[in-house]
Amino acid sequence: MAFTPTDEQRAIIYGDLQPQCVIACAGSGKTATAVRRMLEIRKQRASDRGFIALLSYSNVAVDTFRQEYAALASATPGISTRVLIATVDSFISTNILLPHASRVMGCSRQPFLVHGSEAFLGNFKVFNGNHGVGIEHLRVSLDENFSLSYSETSIEGQVKEVKSADAEKAIHKLGKTGAYTHDLARYWALRTLAQQERLVEILARRYPFLLVDEGQDVGTMHGVLIDLMREAGSTVSLIGDPNQAIFEFAGADGSFLRNYRQVQGAKELLLSENRRSVGHIVAVANGIAGTESKAIRGNPERKHGAFFLAYNKNNLDKLVETFASILKANGYSETEAAILCRGNALLKQLSGGGDSAGLGATEKFALAAIHRDTHGDIAAAFEFAVEGVLRLLTDPPSTTRRDILSASADPTAKALRRLVWEFLKFPEKGLPSSGLSAKERWHPMLKGRVLALLEAIEKSTTLGRLKSWANNLTVRKLGDAPLCQVELVNEDSSLIRARTVHQVKGEGIGAVLYVAKKSDLDNLLAGPSTEEGRIGYVAITRARDLLIIGIPGDTPQPIVESLKQNGFRSWGDA
Repeated sequence: MAFTPTDEQRAIIYGDLQPQCVIACAGSGKTATAVRRMLEIRKQRASDRGFIALLSYSNVAVDTFRQEYAALASATPGISTRVLIATVDSFISTNILLPHASRVMGCSRQPFLVHGSEAFLGNFKVFNGNHGVGIEHLRVSLDENFSLSYSETSIEGQVKEVKSADAEKAIHKLGKTGAYTHDLARYWALRTLAQQERLVEILARRYPFLLVDEGQDVGTMHGVLIDLMREAGSTVSLIGDPNQAIFEFAGADGSFLRNYRQVQGAKELLLSENRRSVGHIVAVANGIAGTESKAIRGNPERKHGAFFLAYNKNNLDKLVETFASILKANGYSETEAAILCRGNALLKQLSGGGDSAGLGATEKFALAAIHRDTHGDIAAAFEFAVEGVLRLLTDPPSTTRRDILSASADPTAKALRRLVWEFLKFPEKGLPSSGLSAKERWHPMLKGRVLALLEAIEKSTTLGRLKSWANNLTVRKLGDAPLCQVELVNEDSSLIRARTVHQVKGEGIGAVLYVAKKSDLDNLLAGPSTEEGRIGYVAITRARDLLIIGIPGDTPQPIVESLKQNGFRSWGDA
């Protein structure tokens, strides 16, 4: 179907080449608008040697942007190819960290990203006043005075301040190896721009126009980088929804986007038409968020709308079975549905063996099996399997994980990539099925097969196993039940995805079951003034046709009445 822009979209796409602050509601067609704005800028500045950049915060969004822009560009003869579509972190890494940060970090190699599971990180602890914690748990932010502050978040839901001297000592010790975490990428980028004269001016000339998607996710550190680019001459536009700011731990509470309208020369524009959800769901979201988005979709013939359904907290299996039967009875396929929850603890109960996935390398292999068998997520399963193997080897190079996952031509990385893939791919002779009883059958089988894998690695590479490798493959914290106690699989083996709200941000999903606890309901009904409220808002606005909120069976009646007042209907009354 040919794209016909609305008046709101037309104002953005063909507007003057000035900074724009676009406030877009959920499902408003941001992708179609942003790529066409990018194409229009490229047309108007055809002779510029600089690049037009479109940045976002997720790989899924970037892939979508690239596909749609490629289709548009192919239909525009002679259009310049000088465009960049990438994640914000990739932009920082490619343009600042990889070519320039080694001098500031004091390392003799090109810097590289670590994810926290690398074994060598055990040598880099941050003292939090009581004990040392892994540097992967260190968070770096800017306070209201634009001074760096540090905290650690190794315990879910808790944040503990870390003294600047202790944090910087650990950061610079790690920096000398060339390694940086996601948080430290922003730290080193700022230090590099501060110490490398004229670098930001060079970047501004190379990228005279920046469009930043998901502008509500711009945190304090990224905000400074954007402001530096803007002050150096880049024309920067932001598009996003402040009500979907759910990364407050990174300083991203939506305020940078809301305040961007005050930037000199910036024009505030709106995208207020929701193309994703049916009218009932849009009305519910409007009531909760106090917004006035307009639903422009027609209603499908199958049952649709926003409902709540009570569940027994001690029998989540029954809730999942009920949802699956609802999908089947109303013409929804499992592949267009998803089960969402607020946090990882509930996600484990829904899709795995609760807290019985083991410790150390055992946990990594267990998670690999769960993601392979239940989620169908082979990419994540492969990463977990790699991490499990690396925990059993003697001093693998610090870049081994990166080299394996980045398709490096390094012979050792190639051999490990092949061996781990074969181990993961064949449950009958490699990583055992997660449907086996964890302690009695899965773990003994895993141990024997891992031994064969380690022997193959020693034959194919110069790496060797730890003498204590078997101790790292402990049976502790494994339960008697299978790793996957809840089968989210129907008769034809199709899957209902189980995800956290953060994992599906940006998606539109045909049918959503949002499994909420009482606190989740309280936060949702309080509106998007807090991050927890915004997480609830993101959950309900993922649904296209059918939204069901699972509520605990003992939910107080005032909360049930509040759900009804906001437009939810009981599924029993549907």
